[in-house]
This record gives sequence, structure tokens and C-alpha cells, in this order.
Amino acid sequence: MTLALTLAAAVLIGVTLGVFGGGGSILTTPALIYLAGVDAKPAIAMSLFVVGVTSVVGAVPHARAGRIRWRTGLLFGSAGMAGAYAGGRLAAFVPANVLLIAFGIMMTVTAAAMLRGRKEPEPGHRTGNRPLARILLEGAAVGLVTGLVGAGGGFLVVPALALLGGLSMPIAVGTSLLVIAMKSFAGLAGYLQSVHIDWTLALSVTALAAVGGLLGSRLAGSIDPERLRKAFGWFVLVMSVFVLAQELPAQARTIFLAAVALAALIGAVTVTVRWSRNRTAALPTHDPRKETATMQTPMYFAQHYLECLSQASYLIGDKRTGRAVVVDPRRDVSEYLDDAAANGLHIEGVINTHFHADFISGHLELAARTGAWIGYGARAEAEFPIRKLHDRERISLGDVTLEILETPGHTPESISVLVFEHSGDDTPYGVLTGDALFIGDVGRPDLLASIGVTADELGRMLYDTVQHKLMALPDQTRLFPAHGAGSACGKNLSTELQSTIGAQRLGNYACVPMGEREFVDIVTEGQPPAPSYFVYDAILNRKERELLKIEEHLRELPLGDVLARRDAGAVVVDARDPQEFAAGHLVGSINVPADGRFAEQAGMLIEPGREIVVIAPEDRAEEIITRLARIGLDTAAGYLADPEDAFPRAPEGNIALAERVTFAELRDELDGAEPPLLIDVRNAGELAAGAIEGAVNIPLAELPERLDAIPAARRIVVHCAGGARSSAAASLLRRSGRTQVADLIGGYGAWAAAYAPAES
Repeated sequence: MTLALTLAAAVLIGVTLGVFGGGGSILTTPALIYLAGVDAKPAIAMSLFVVGVTSVVGAVPHARAGRIRWRTGLLFGSAGMAGAYAGGRLAAFVPANVLLIAFGIMMTVTAAAMLRGRKEPEPGHRTGNRPLARILLEGAAVGLVTGLVGAGGGFLVVPALALLGGLSMPIAVGTSLLVIAMKSFAGLAGYLQSVHIDWTLALSVTALAAVGGLLGSRLAGSIDPERLRKAFGWFVLVMSVFVLAQELPAQARTIFLAAVALAALIGAVTVTVRWSRNRTAALPTHDPRKETATMQTPMYFAQHYLECLSQASYLIGDKRTGRAVVVDPRRDVSEYLDDAAANGLHIEGVINTHFHADFISGHLELAARTGAWIGYGARAEAEFPIRKLHDRERISLGDVTLEILETPGHTPESISVLVFEHSGDDTPYGVLTGDALFIGDVGRPDLLASIGVTADELGRMLYDTVQHKLMALPDQTRLFPAHGAGSACGKNLSTELQSTIGAQRLGNYACVPMGEREFVDIVTEGQPPAPSYFVYDAILNRKERELLKIEEHLRELPLGDVLARRDAGAVVVDARDPQEFAAGHLVGSINVPADGRFAEQAGMLIEPGREIVVIAPEDRAEEIITRLARIGLDTAAGYLADPEDAFPRAPEGNIALAERVTFAELRDELDGAEPPLLIDVRNAGELAAGAIEGAVNIPLAELPERLDAIPAARRIVVHCAGGARSSAAASLLRRSGRTQVADLIGGYGAWAAAYAPAES
């Protein structure tokens, strides 16, 4: 029975170390003494072995998840080993009970600090990059205490790393395991000079503690950091009372425990009174001053909308606590950091409503710059550490509260986020629906990004999400989607950037009550072709990828270098206006005009991973490279400096003109003896506005895959709605070896204005 209790305690020791990054020695030593009957000094030595090995094992998943700051840990641990040696020498002159009483008092102070919380770093603060002298001093001080009391020091290491070292709690826990292992083995080496260990018992306890450590490490990555901090504080406080009670003389122990009981009673009464007052204050009142105070909101809510990708992201915070999260951020994150700093907020969490397919999310960039956790729906699996958010889980930012709503359909892991101005509100301020529900539309369930799940399966999930979950919200709930008009994530998105559930109930075709089969059929019909980069981005958003570093791609390239890179296979992206491109461009370059849906169209035509050289409008090279990187095309080698000056100096045969025709010239050609092949690169849904007779519809997103079906020897004229996409398509056709290619100036809009009335 005694052995069983000892081994059970060993598992608990490991879990404690894995979750809290400390507590091993303070549990191991008493367990070995009081349960296994080991003498005090061998128990301390054995404890150091158990804690050292368990810390190493527990640190492995933390390291793989990126929750260890190696520089800080190794420096802190090295100084700690030196301090532990000095403490061990000094301990010989201090009575053991005095040391443990002092340790218990320090634990109490530490617990109070952890429960009170630490000041968050200023926005832009780089966690884990502390001055060398401070790290060494803190490590030596903690090591000194460790050496004095013969414990691993986790109770002191974690607070030192979190409160003084500037690390977030999950990272402080992971880093502390490295430090504890180093100090534990240093202490063990000293003890083995004079103490004999029962290695059979030590290895048994160690093995079970290691299993518990792995379990604890997994739990640490999924626990709310704020809850982890508070749980750690209460745990330390309880253990400090235990240590002090054990070491005080009998008479003093009675007085001490009575004082603790009295303090607990006073605390309970205080909490009860405050709760009662808060409840009374929440009751309706007719005092105008109190009503005004009640109506004041602590919430900061900002929508960041990116026109080029029709993509919306959100910064939500509590102005009283300074805590904030960002939902669905894009990859260049400075705008969120600047907004947060201007409003006194610190970003502590990033929520993605799903694995995005149309852009690369900025979760890794924000986490690297703020220490924020990254949240996804509970069904999500990623290569980087994520906080899995479950249905109806609440996230407190202070009074401002978020609630997770599982809303699968666009993707299996999709979630929506309910936003409450006050934690006690019955009606949410708004709902961030991601790609589940748009204004005027719903997220398409047929994207290839949802690998392994059919459009029919997702469509049925989406039916339940829209018809039963989102439409169950109060009519006045504001609706904030992740996309607006122009996005390929739907077919009928509105230009409006916010609406209400009530408005969608009345005006959104997919929100009208209907059966499941009818819903699936109507939402899958007429969807535009998905750009080829969607699958690439959806997969990349699951991966531990490189962070955005625009400065590494923002290099001026001489013309000779550009030509050499082009000849070696690089794609030259010319982002100038179609008229400028037509007046002179590098042979083989693709024209994707910057003043339009540049990123999306570039993603349709450029294979991810290919080297890119940019030719940009004046002073817009950085913008173009950033817009490419937003969709994962971050392989730009640089940009051509001053193309107007470079082109006249290009070797013969490297500069070409692009033919463009007017609607009148196209009419004459179509009426001629050998009419050209007319290709309409608009999406199928746009054809309802009209079409030129005889045109073959190949949407721009499908053109790269259908090049082989287009004759190489025949004259080709390309048109779109207004002339931007047609220039891109024509340049791709020329790059593929077709020489007789023109595009229609003004697109179908110009044609319809001249001829559609006569044809109707």
C-alpha cells in the first residue's frame, strides 16, 4: 500500500512539473520521507534525481512546441548552478528548519505576486530577450536559494522568468524545466559524494514521474495562461502553508494555523460582501448618474478591412484591463500593433475562425511579437502550438467577454466569435462569423481546401450552422464577417462591411427557412472557380512557416540580373497599368495591375514557390512585394529599379509591345473572314450581365490549367469586364508562346455600352 501511494504520488509529481514548471521537489521529498520511509538526506538527493530527469522529459514537448527560450534558460540555468553550489556550501551553517521556514515565507510572497499578476510588457516588447547581466543575477539568486533548501527551485524559477524575465506563463513554464534540470543535476552531483541512493526506488519513481511530466506538458499548452497563472499562485500558497506548518515548533504551529484559518475566514467574508454589492449594483436603478455609468462601455472594437483581398480582421479589447485579441489577422501585423498601442491595449491572443485559404494569416507574426496564444476551433490540427477553443467556451478580457460558437460548414474547424460588451450581458454586441456567414451570402462549402471532406458533407454542416445556430441569435446582434464583395470565398457578397442577424434573416437568400437539400443545392450552385493558390494557402496556414520579412525581398535589381533570373525560370510580375505595360514591357513578363485585385489575380497565375521579380509602379515596390507575401508568394528576389530608364538599355529582343483593340476594332475583326478566337475571362456568374456572341468563357482562375486547349497558331482576343484581367490573361498567353494575342480595352463594359442596346 505504501509503495502504491508512493508511485501514485510520482505521477502527480510529474504532472505538477509539466503543468506548473515547478513543485517537483516540494512534493517528491515529502513523498519519499513520509510514504516510502526514506531518510531525509537520501530523500533530498533522490528528489533531485527524479526532478532532474522528469524536467528533461517534460521539457521535450515544450521545446517542440516552441515554449522554451534557450538563451534565457541556458544563461539563467548556468548562473543558477553556480548559485546553487554557493548555497549548498552556505547551508551547512544554517539550521534546516530555519531554511525551510524562510523558503515557506518566500513561497507566500511569490504566491501573492502570481495571484496579483504581472504588468504586461509594452506593445512591441520582445519577450525573452532580457539584458545578460540581469538574467545572470536573477539566475544566481534563485540558484542560491535552491542550494540552501535542496529543492529544484521551480517555485522561484517560474515567477522569476515571468515576473522579472518578461516571459509569458506558458513559455516561463517550459523554460523553467530546462533551468530546473540543470540545477537539479548540479545539486545531485554534490549529494552523491556523501549519500547513498536506492536506485531501484529512484528509477521506479522517476519513470512514473516522467509519464506524468509528459501529460502535464500537454495540458500546459492547452490551458488559458491567465487561469494557469492563478492556479499556480493558489497552489504555491497552499504548499507554503504546508511547509511552514511542518517546520514551526508545536506551539507556534497552532498559532500559525489559527491565523491562517482566521485569514481564510476574513477572505471568504470579504469576497461574499463584494459579490453581494456587485449584484446589488447590477440591479435596475433610476438614478440618471448610475444609468450613464452603466451605459459606458469598456470595449474597444475595430474592424481592419483590406480592399485588395476583401478581407476583414478585428481588434477587440477591454480598455480597463488593457487586454486584447485579434481575430483573423493578415500577415503584415504592424497595423494591429499600432492600433493596440494607441489605445493602451496589449494583444494577448490571436483567434483564427478557420484555416484561411485566400490569404496567409498573421498569427505566427503576432505571437512572435507579443507572446500571444493562438486559438482555433477544437477540430483544428496544426504544426505549431494552438489553444483549442470549444463550443460555448468563454474568454475574458476583463468585463469584455468573447464566447466561441462552433460553426462548421465552410471548413470543418470553423468557429464564430460572440462579443459581449459586459460579461453579464444577455444579448451579444456582435458576432464575428469568419467565412460561415457573409452579408448577403454564406461561405462556400466546395473549396478544395477542405481536404477529405466532400462539398455535400460540408454543405450539411453549413445548413445547421446558418439555419439553426446563427439564425438563433437575437436580431439586433451585429454581424461582422471575414470577407466582403469580390472575395472568391462566396458568390453574392455585399459591399457592406457590417449588418445584423435580423437583416440577414430577411435579405440573405441562404438564411430564408428551407430544407437541408435545398440549402446545399442553392449554396453550391454558381460558385466562382477558386484561385489555384487557395489549396496552397490552406495547407501553409497549418504549418510552422517562416515569418514575414519584407526587408529581405526589398532589393533593387539591375536589368542584367532581372534578365538572368527570368531566363533561369523566375516569373517577372509587372504591376503597372495595362496601358503602360502595352507601351513596353519585358518579354515573358505577366501584367497584373496593382490598382485592382492584384494579390488574388497574381495567385491565380503564379505557381507558389517560383522565384519572382517585380516591376512596380513608381515608389510602390514594397507595397507589391507585401501584397504578394500576404497570399504566400514571398519568393520575390527583388524589383527592377527605374524600368523607364532600364528598358531603353535592354538588349535587342527583350522589350515588346502588347496589342490592345477597341470595341470597334473587335467588331470589325469578328465580322471579317477569319475572326479571332474570343476568350471571355470573367467568372460564370458575371455572364448573366451579358456576353459577346461566340466568346469562349475561361475564367482567369482556370486559364493556367486550360492553356493546352487554346490553339497556338490562331489569333486570340481576350476580354474581361473592364480591361484589367484581360491584360493579365493576354500576357500569360504570350508568355506561353502564343504570339498573336490582343485584349479588349474597356472590356465587356465598353462593348455593351456600344452594342448591347442594339442587340437586345
